[in-house]
Amino acid sequence: MGDTQTITFVEDIFNKHPNCFNGWSENYAQIIIKEALKELKYEADINKVNFTKYICKEIDENNRNRDICYVETEQPGFFYIMRDMVDHINVVYNRWD
Repeated sequence: MGDTQTITFVEDIFNKHPNCFNGWSENYAQIIIKEALKELKYEADINKVNFTKYICKEIDENNRNRDICYVETEQPGFFYIMRDMVDHINVVYNRWD
């Protein structure tokens, strides 16, 4: 996997999760990251990824779709997760140096 990569999902693929189109939870963020790692062809066992930090913040309190999540793992790196205004989730992967 490269240094920095971006994956975009249509949020509908996560429609069985209660946070689909409805805020973020640590569990929801982990599910999305694991799906992104599959798309990125992560070679290690995705189920063994150890999540170490989870922070979500509103950047615009008047618009709940303006939350950004920052998630760290021991390996492979750290992630930013955000929604756009057309029902997509954008995941930005950054490799640890």
